[in-house]
Amino acid sequence: MLGACATQSGLWLKDNSSQLQVDQDKYVCLQQSQQPYGYSDGGFGWGPGWGGFNSYSGVQTNQELYAACMKARGYRWQPDKAPQ
Repeated sequence: MLGACATQSGLWLKDNSSQLQVDQDKYVCLQQSQQPYGYSDGGFGWGPGWGGFNSYSGVQTNQELYAACMKARGYRWQPDKAPQ
């Protein structure tokens, strides 16, 4: 199901939550689920994520961690209904 959260559109729902609380929880979970990545294309560089010429790095969201964080805060995933 976690994979479905990453590829399907939908909403994280929690009873009796204001939109402000939902937005704050999403923000915290997004921050906590960021993971660095990096690689070098074989040119001059010091290794994965270490910078240098021809090296690439950044951050990406780990969808499984994001979903676990939201569930731990009491949310449930509600996928959009498929068009008929």
